[in-house]
Amino acid sequence: MRGGEFTVQMERMIGEYPGVPMAVLVLGLDRFRHINELLGYGAGDEAIREAAARLSTWAPFGTTLGRLGGDQFAAFLPECEQAYAALLAGSLIELLHSPAAVGQREIFLSASIGLSQYPEDGQSAGELLRGAAQALVRAKERGGGVVEGSISKRGLSPERRYQLEQALRSAMERDEFVLRYQPQVDRVGQIWGMEALISWHHAELGRVDTEMFIRLAEEIGMISAIGEWVLSRTCRQIREWRDVGLQPPRVAVNVSPVQFSCAGFVERVRGLLAESGISGEALELEVTEGTVLRDIEESAARMVELRALGIRIAIDDFGVGYSPLAYLNQLPLDVVKIDRSFIRQITQPSGTLPVVHTITVLAHHRGMKVVAEGVETEEELELVYATRCDAVQGFLISPPVGPDEVVRLLLSPELLVRQGSALR
Repeated sequence: MRGGEFTVQMERMIGEYPGVPMAVLVLGLDRFRHINELLGYGAGDEAIREAAARLSTWAPFGTTLGRLGGDQFAAFLPECEQAYAALLAGSLIELLHSPAAVGQREIFLSASIGLSQYPEDGQSAGELLRGAAQALVRAKERGGGVVEGSISKRGLSPERRYQLEQALRSAMERDEFVLRYQPQVDRVGQIWGMEALISWHHAELGRVDTEMFIRLAEEIGMISAIGEWVLSRTCRQIREWRDVGLQPPRVAVNVSPVQFSCAGFVERVRGLLAESGISGEALELEVTEGTVLRDIEESAARMVELRALGIRIAIDDFGVGYSPLAYLNQLPLDVVKIDRSFIRQITQPSGTLPVVHTITVLAHHRGMKVVAEGVETEEELELVYATRCDAVQGFLISPPVGPDEVVRLLLSPELLVRQGSALR
Protein backbone atom coordinates (compact mmCIF):
# COMPACT_ATOMS: atom_id res chain seq x y z
CA MET A 1 0.00 0.00 0.00
CA ARG A 2 1.03 3.64 -0.47
CA GLY A 3 2.48 5.82 2.26
CA GLY A 4 -0.77 7.56 3.18
CA GLU A 5 -2.73 4.33 3.54
CA PHE A 6 0.15 2.81 5.49
CA THR A 7 0.10 5.69 7.99
CA VAL A 8 -3.66 5.41 8.44
CA GLN A 9 -3.36 1.67 9.14
CA MET A 10 -0.62 2.33 11.71
CA GLU A 11 -2.75 4.93 13.50
CA ARG A 12 -5.69 2.53 13.59
CA MET A 13 -3.60 -0.26 15.15
CA ILE A 14 -2.04 2.08 17.72
CA GLY A 15 -5.51 3.34 18.65
CA GLU A 16 -6.95 -0.17 19.02
CA TYR A 17 -4.04 -1.59 21.04
CA PRO A 18 -2.56 1.25 23.15
CA GLY A 19 0.64 0.34 24.95
CA VAL A 20 1.13 -2.96 23.08
CA PRO A 21 4.74 -3.21 21.75
CA MET A 22 4.90 -2.54 18.01
CA ALA A 23 7.80 -1.90 15.65
CA VAL A 24 8.26 0.14 12.49
CA LEU A 25 10.93 -0.62 9.89
CA VAL A 26 11.87 1.79 7.12
CA LEU A 27 14.00 0.14 4.44
CA GLY A 28 16.05 1.84 1.76
CA LEU A 29 18.12 0.24 -1.00
CA ASP A 30 21.83 1.03 -0.78
CA ARG A 31 23.53 2.70 -3.75
CA PHE A 32 20.24 2.77 -5.65
CA ARG A 33 21.37 5.88 -7.53
CA HIS A 34 24.27 3.87 -8.98
CA ILE A 35 21.87 1.27 -10.40
CA ASN A 36 20.02 4.05 -12.23
CA GLU A 37 23.25 5.65 -13.43
CA LEU A 38 24.99 2.47 -14.57
CA LEU A 39 22.09 0.38 -15.83
CA GLY A 40 19.37 2.91 -16.53
CA TYR A 41 16.09 3.87 -14.88
CA GLY A 42 14.38 0.78 -16.24
CA ALA A 43 16.82 -1.36 -14.28
CA GLY A 44 16.12 0.77 -11.22
CA ASP A 45 12.43 0.03 -11.57
CA GLU A 46 13.22 -3.67 -11.86
CA ALA A 47 15.29 -3.50 -8.67
CA ILE A 48 12.38 -1.88 -6.82
CA ARG A 49 9.96 -4.53 -8.05
CA GLU A 50 12.34 -7.29 -7.00
CA ALA A 51 12.78 -5.73 -3.54
CA ALA A 52 9.00 -5.43 -3.17
CA ALA A 53 8.52 -9.09 -4.14
CA ARG A 54 11.09 -10.26 -1.61
CA LEU A 55 9.61 -8.03 1.06
CA SER A 56 6.19 -9.60 0.54
CA THR A 57 7.62 -13.13 0.93
CA TRP A 58 9.46 -12.12 4.11
CA ALA A 59 6.59 -10.41 5.93
CA PRO A 60 5.51 -12.25 9.11
CA PHE A 61 1.80 -12.83 9.66
CA GLY A 62 -0.02 -9.61 10.55
CA THR A 63 2.63 -7.28 9.12
CA THR A 64 1.49 -4.18 7.23
CA LEU A 65 3.72 -3.28 4.27
CA GLY A 66 3.93 -0.02 2.39
CA ARG A 67 6.02 1.83 -0.16
CA LEU A 68 6.98 5.31 0.98
CA GLY A 69 8.30 6.39 -2.40
CA GLY A 70 11.43 5.93 -4.49
CA ASP A 71 13.48 3.02 -3.15
CA GLN A 72 12.02 3.18 0.36
CA PHE A 73 9.59 0.71 1.93
CA ALA A 74 8.07 0.40 5.40
CA ALA A 75 6.85 -2.48 7.54
CA PHE A 76 4.63 -2.21 10.63
CA LEU A 77 4.97 -5.15 13.03
CA PRO A 78 2.20 -5.40 15.67
CA GLU A 79 2.89 -7.11 19.01
CA CYS A 80 6.61 -7.07 18.34
CA GLU A 81 9.39 -6.30 20.84
CA GLN A 82 12.45 -4.42 19.63
CA ALA A 83 14.87 -7.37 19.93
CA TYR A 84 12.66 -9.55 17.73
CA ALA A 85 12.11 -6.68 15.30
CA ALA A 86 15.87 -6.25 14.93
CA LEU A 87 16.23 -9.97 14.27
CA LEU A 88 13.52 -9.84 11.61
CA ALA A 89 15.14 -6.78 10.05
CA GLY A 90 18.44 -8.62 9.84
CA SER A 91 16.81 -11.57 8.11
CA LEU A 92 15.27 -9.17 5.59
CA ILE A 93 18.65 -7.60 4.79
CA GLU A 94 20.08 -11.08 4.19
CA LEU A 95 17.12 -12.05 1.99
CA LEU A 96 17.61 -8.97 -0.17
CA HIS A 97 21.33 -9.56 -0.54
CA SER A 98 20.99 -12.70 -2.68
CA PRO A 99 21.58 -12.22 -6.46
CA ALA A 100 18.92 -10.55 -8.60
CA ALA A 101 18.63 -10.30 -12.39
CA VAL A 102 18.36 -6.58 -13.10
CA GLY A 103 18.81 -4.90 -16.47
CA GLN A 104 20.11 -8.12 -18.04
CA ARG A 105 22.80 -8.30 -15.40
CA GLU A 106 23.07 -10.15 -12.09
CA ILE A 107 23.57 -7.82 -9.15
CA PHE A 108 23.42 -8.07 -5.37
CA LEU A 109 20.80 -5.85 -3.82
CA SER A 110 21.82 -4.29 -0.54
CA ALA A 111 19.58 -2.51 1.93
CA SER A 112 19.71 -0.55 5.17
CA ILE A 113 16.93 -0.49 7.74
CA GLY A 114 15.90 2.05 10.35
CA LEU A 115 13.91 0.75 13.32
CA SER A 116 11.63 2.54 15.80
CA GLN A 117 9.56 1.07 18.60
CA TYR A 118 6.11 1.92 19.96
CA PRO A 119 5.56 3.28 22.56
CA GLU A 120 9.16 4.18 23.53
CA ASP A 121 10.09 6.08 20.36
CA GLY A 122 6.75 7.74 19.64
CA GLN A 123 3.05 7.72 20.33
CA SER A 124 1.85 8.33 16.77
CA ALA A 125 2.45 6.92 13.31
CA GLY A 126 4.18 10.14 12.25
CA GLU A 127 6.62 10.10 15.16
CA LEU A 128 7.47 6.45 14.64
CA LEU A 129 8.02 6.84 10.91
CA ARG A 130 10.22 9.90 11.45
CA GLY A 131 12.30 8.03 14.03
CA ALA A 132 12.74 5.04 11.74
CA ALA A 133 13.57 7.28 8.76
CA GLN A 134 16.23 9.12 10.78
CA ALA A 135 17.65 5.78 11.90
CA LEU A 136 17.78 4.71 8.22
CA VAL A 137 19.92 7.76 7.43
CA ARG A 138 22.38 6.78 10.16
CA ALA A 139 22.43 3.18 8.91
CA LYS A 140 23.43 4.40 5.44
CA GLU A 141 26.08 6.69 6.96
CA ARG A 142 27.60 3.62 8.62
CA GLY A 143 28.15 2.17 5.18
CA GLY A 144 24.82 0.44 4.57
CA GLY A 145 23.73 -3.14 4.96
CA VAL A 146 22.93 -2.67 8.66
CA VAL A 147 20.02 -2.15 11.05
CA GLU A 148 19.97 1.05 13.12
CA GLY A 149 17.64 1.85 15.99
CA SER A 150 15.92 5.12 16.84
CA ILE A 151 18.06 7.79 18.46
CA SER A 152 15.34 8.76 20.94
CA LYS A 153 16.69 6.30 23.50
CA ARG A 154 19.86 8.34 23.62
CA GLY A 155 17.82 11.20 25.07
CA LEU A 156 19.15 13.81 22.66
CA SER A 157 16.84 16.79 22.75
CA PRO A 158 17.63 19.59 20.26
CA GLU A 159 19.11 21.66 23.11
CA ARG A 160 21.25 18.76 24.34
CA ARG A 161 22.43 18.00 20.82
CA TYR A 162 23.47 21.62 20.24
CA GLN A 163 25.33 21.66 23.55
CA LEU A 164 27.18 18.44 22.73
CA GLU A 165 27.98 19.55 19.20
CA GLN A 166 29.57 22.79 20.37
CA ALA A 167 31.55 21.00 23.06
CA LEU A 168 32.70 18.29 20.67
CA ARG A 169 34.10 20.81 18.19
CA SER A 170 36.58 22.03 20.81
CA ALA A 171 37.21 18.73 22.61
CA MET A 172 40.40 17.92 20.72
CA GLU A 173 41.89 21.37 21.32
CA ARG A 174 41.09 21.07 25.02
CA ASP A 175 42.68 17.60 25.17
CA GLU A 176 39.48 16.09 26.57
CA PHE A 177 39.73 12.74 24.78
CA VAL A 178 41.27 9.81 26.64
CA LEU A 179 42.52 6.50 25.23
CA ARG A 180 42.25 3.26 27.18
CA TYR A 181 43.26 -0.21 26.09
CA GLN A 182 41.26 -3.41 26.56
CA PRO A 183 43.30 -6.63 26.57
CA GLN A 184 42.40 -9.63 24.43
CA VAL A 185 43.42 -12.97 25.94
CA ASP A 186 44.08 -16.24 24.12
CA ARG A 187 43.12 -19.76 25.16
CA VAL A 188 46.08 -20.18 27.52
CA GLY A 189 45.64 -16.82 29.23
CA GLN A 190 48.32 -14.87 27.37
CA ILE A 191 47.68 -11.32 26.22
CA TRP A 192 46.95 -11.78 22.52
CA GLY A 193 46.28 -8.15 21.64
CA MET A 194 44.66 -4.93 22.81
CA GLU A 195 42.01 -2.58 21.47
CA ALA A 196 42.39 1.19 21.76
CA LEU A 197 39.10 2.71 22.94
CA ILE A 198 38.36 6.43 23.09
CA SER A 199 36.36 8.16 25.80
CA TRP A 200 35.40 11.80 26.26
CA HIS A 201 35.43 13.53 29.61
CA HIS A 202 34.04 17.07 29.53
CA ALA A 203 34.56 19.44 32.46
CA GLU A 204 30.86 20.32 32.74
CA LEU A 205 29.07 17.51 30.91
CA GLY A 206 31.06 14.75 32.60
CA ARG A 207 31.69 11.48 30.77
CA VAL A 208 29.81 11.52 27.46
CA ASP A 209 28.42 8.25 26.08
CA THR A 210 30.93 7.03 23.48
CA GLU A 211 28.41 5.73 20.95
CA MET A 212 26.52 8.99 21.16
CA PHE A 213 29.46 11.31 20.51
CA ILE A 214 30.89 9.06 17.78
CA ARG A 215 27.58 9.19 15.91
CA LEU A 216 27.44 12.94 16.44
CA ALA A 217 31.00 13.26 15.10
CA GLU A 218 29.94 11.35 11.98
CA GLU A 219 26.99 13.68 11.44
CA ILE A 220 28.98 16.93 11.80
CA GLY A 221 32.01 15.78 9.78
CA MET A 222 34.50 15.34 12.64
CA ILE A 223 34.89 11.58 12.59
CA SER A 224 37.98 11.51 10.33
CA ALA A 225 39.82 14.01 12.54
CA ILE A 226 38.95 12.04 15.68
CA GLY A 227 39.94 8.77 13.98
CA GLU A 228 43.30 10.17 12.98
CA TRP A 229 43.85 11.46 16.53
CA VAL A 230 43.22 7.94 17.90
CA LEU A 231 45.55 6.35 15.37
CA SER A 232 48.30 8.92 15.93
CA ARG A 233 48.05 8.73 19.73
CA THR A 234 48.08 4.92 19.63
CA CYS A 235 51.23 4.84 17.51
CA ARG A 236 52.95 7.24 19.92
CA GLN A 237 51.87 5.16 22.90
CA ILE A 238 53.27 1.97 21.36
CA ARG A 239 56.55 3.80 20.82
CA GLU A 240 56.57 4.92 24.48
CA TRP A 241 56.00 1.38 25.73
CA ARG A 242 58.82 0.10 23.56
CA ASP A 243 61.13 2.87 24.71
CA VAL A 244 60.95 1.50 28.28
CA GLY A 245 61.76 -2.02 27.13
CA LEU A 246 58.27 -3.50 26.77
CA GLN A 247 57.03 -5.53 23.81
CA PRO A 248 53.30 -4.89 23.67
CA PRO A 249 51.10 -7.10 21.45
CA ARG A 250 49.36 -5.60 18.43
CA VAL A 251 47.02 -2.76 19.26
CA ALA A 252 43.74 -2.59 17.35
CA VAL A 253 42.30 0.75 16.26
CA ASN A 254 38.77 1.26 14.91
CA VAL A 255 38.54 2.98 11.52
CA SER A 256 35.35 4.77 10.48
CA PRO A 257 33.78 4.28 7.03
CA VAL A 258 34.59 7.88 6.07
CA GLN A 259 38.20 7.53 7.22
CA PHE A 260 38.76 4.19 5.50
CA SER A 261 37.29 5.33 2.17
CA CYS A 262 39.41 8.50 2.02
CA ALA A 263 41.74 8.37 -1.01
CA GLY A 264 44.83 9.28 1.06
CA PHE A 265 44.15 6.95 3.98
CA VAL A 266 46.92 4.41 3.30
CA GLU A 267 49.52 7.14 2.81
CA ARG A 268 48.45 8.84 6.03
CA VAL A 269 48.82 5.58 7.94
CA ARG A 270 52.26 5.12 6.39
CA GLY A 271 53.18 8.64 7.54
CA LEU A 272 52.00 8.05 11.12
CA LEU A 273 54.05 4.86 11.33
CA ALA A 274 57.13 6.78 10.14
CA GLU A 275 56.50 9.68 12.55
CA SER A 276 56.24 7.35 15.55
CA GLY A 277 59.06 5.06 14.45
CA ILE A 278 57.07 1.83 14.68
CA SER A 279 56.39 -0.83 12.09
CA GLY A 280 53.02 -1.89 10.77
CA GLU A 281 53.31 -5.20 12.67
CA ALA A 282 52.40 -3.24 15.81
CA LEU A 283 48.95 -2.32 14.49
CA GLU A 284 45.63 -3.90 13.68
CA LEU A 285 42.95 -1.84 11.94
CA GLU A 286 39.31 -2.72 12.57
CA VAL A 287 36.65 -1.97 9.97
CA THR A 288 32.95 -2.83 10.06
CA GLU A 289 30.89 -4.89 7.63
CA GLY A 290 29.12 -1.78 6.36
CA THR A 291 32.45 -0.12 5.60
CA VAL A 292 33.71 -2.84 3.31
CA LEU A 293 30.37 -3.65 1.70
CA ARG A 294 30.20 -0.16 0.21
CA ASP A 295 32.61 -1.37 -2.45
CA ILE A 296 34.15 -4.78 -1.84
CA GLU A 297 36.71 -4.52 -4.66
CA GLU A 298 37.98 -1.14 -3.54
CA SER A 299 37.99 -2.23 0.11
CA ALA A 300 39.98 -5.36 -0.74
CA ALA A 301 42.54 -3.33 -2.69
CA ARG A 302 43.00 -0.93 0.22
CA MET A 303 43.38 -3.83 2.64
CA VAL A 304 46.10 -5.33 0.44
CA GLU A 305 48.03 -2.04 0.62
CA LEU A 306 47.70 -1.89 4.40
CA ARG A 307 48.74 -5.50 4.86
CA ALA A 308 51.82 -4.77 2.73
CA LEU A 309 52.84 -2.41 5.54
CA GLY A 310 52.58 -5.32 7.99
CA ILE A 311 49.25 -4.18 9.43
CA ARG A 312 46.69 -6.81 10.39
CA ILE A 313 43.08 -6.23 9.23
CA ALA A 314 40.07 -7.19 11.35
CA ILE A 315 36.37 -7.12 10.57
CA ASP A 316 34.71 -5.63 13.66
CA ASP A 317 31.23 -6.29 15.11
CA PHE A 318 30.84 -9.22 12.74
CA GLY A 319 27.24 -10.35 12.40
CA VAL A 320 25.60 -7.10 13.52
CA GLY A 321 24.93 -6.13 9.91
CA TYR A 322 23.56 -9.60 9.15
CA SER A 323 25.63 -9.76 5.97
CA PRO A 324 26.16 -13.15 4.30
CA LEU A 325 29.19 -15.08 5.52
CA ALA A 326 30.22 -15.60 1.90
CA TYR A 327 31.70 -12.11 1.55
CA LEU A 328 34.55 -13.17 3.86
CA ASN A 329 35.92 -15.07 0.87
CA GLN A 330 36.36 -11.84 -1.07
CA LEU A 331 38.40 -9.90 1.49
CA PRO A 332 42.03 -10.22 2.65
CA LEU A 333 41.18 -10.34 6.35
CA ASP A 334 43.27 -11.56 9.28
CA VAL A 335 40.78 -11.41 12.15
CA VAL A 336 37.02 -11.74 12.59
CA LYS A 337 35.59 -10.16 15.75
CA ILE A 338 32.21 -11.64 16.64
CA ASP A 339 29.82 -8.96 17.86
CA ARG A 340 28.92 -8.95 21.55
CA SER A 341 25.20 -9.30 20.78
CA PHE A 342 25.90 -12.89 19.71
CA ILE A 343 27.92 -13.58 22.84
CA ARG A 344 25.12 -12.32 25.10
CA GLN A 345 22.76 -14.92 23.62
CA ILE A 346 25.23 -17.80 23.50
CA THR A 347 24.06 -19.30 26.81
CA GLN A 348 20.35 -19.23 25.99
CA PRO A 349 18.38 -22.29 24.88
CA SER A 350 18.13 -22.13 21.09
CA GLY A 351 20.62 -19.26 21.32
CA THR A 352 23.56 -18.24 19.16
CA LEU A 353 26.06 -21.01 20.01
CA PRO A 354 25.64 -22.68 16.58
CA VAL A 355 26.06 -19.30 14.85
CA VAL A 356 29.28 -18.51 16.73
CA HIS A 357 30.58 -21.99 15.93
CA THR A 358 29.75 -21.61 12.22
CA ILE A 359 31.49 -18.24 12.02
CA THR A 360 34.56 -19.65 13.75
CA VAL A 361 34.78 -22.71 11.50
CA LEU A 362 34.41 -20.62 8.34
CA ALA A 363 36.96 -18.04 9.47
CA HIS A 364 39.49 -20.74 10.42
CA HIS A 365 38.97 -22.40 7.06
CA ARG A 366 39.97 -19.09 5.46
CA GLY A 367 43.06 -18.80 7.68
CA MET A 368 41.59 -16.07 9.91
CA LYS A 369 41.67 -15.76 13.69
CA VAL A 370 38.49 -15.22 15.69
CA VAL A 371 37.97 -12.93 18.67
CA ALA A 372 34.77 -12.97 20.75
CA GLU A 373 33.81 -9.50 21.99
CA GLY A 374 31.90 -8.65 25.15
CA VAL A 375 32.56 -11.79 27.21
CA GLU A 376 31.23 -11.01 30.69
CA THR A 377 30.47 -14.33 32.43
CA GLU A 378 32.26 -17.62 33.10
CA GLU A 379 29.57 -19.52 31.20
CA GLU A 380 29.99 -17.31 28.13
CA LEU A 381 33.75 -17.86 28.30
CA GLU A 382 33.39 -21.64 28.48
CA LEU A 383 31.03 -21.75 25.49
CA VAL A 384 33.12 -19.33 23.42
CA TYR A 385 36.19 -21.51 23.87
CA ALA A 386 34.08 -24.59 23.13
CA THR A 387 33.50 -23.11 19.66
CA ARG A 388 37.32 -22.83 19.27
CA CYS A 389 37.50 -19.03 19.23
CA ASP A 390 41.14 -17.93 19.37
CA ALA A 391 40.81 -15.07 21.85
CA VAL A 392 38.29 -13.22 23.99
CA GLN A 393 37.76 -9.64 25.00
CA GLY A 394 35.41 -8.33 27.66
CA PHE A 395 34.93 -7.17 31.22
CA LEU A 396 35.34 -10.72 32.57
CA ILE A 397 38.98 -10.55 31.49
CA SER A 398 39.62 -6.83 31.97
CA PRO A 399 37.92 -3.47 31.44
CA PRO A 400 39.73 -0.92 29.27
CA VAL A 401 42.72 0.36 31.24
CA GLY A 402 45.10 3.30 31.04
CA PRO A 403 48.69 3.15 29.68
CA ASP A 404 50.23 2.70 33.14
CA GLU A 405 47.96 -0.24 33.92
CA VAL A 406 48.93 -1.78 30.58
CA VAL A 407 52.55 -1.66 31.72
CA ARG A 408 51.59 -3.51 34.91
CA LEU A 409 49.70 -6.17 32.97
CA LEU A 410 52.52 -6.66 30.48
CA LEU A 411 54.96 -7.16 33.35
CA SER A 412 52.53 -9.42 35.28
CA PRO A 413 50.08 -10.99 32.80
CA GLU A 414 48.89 -13.45 35.43
CA LEU A 415 46.83 -10.58 36.86
CA LEU A 416 44.35 -11.19 34.06
CA VAL A 417 43.98 -14.89 34.77
CA ARG A 418 41.78 -14.63 37.83
CA GLN A 419 39.29 -17.05 36.36
CA GLY A 420 41.78 -19.87 36.64
CA SER A 421 40.34 -23.00 35.06
CA ALA A 422 37.98 -20.99 32.85
CA LEU A 423 40.89 -20.00 30.63
CA ARG A 424 42.12 -23.02 28.75
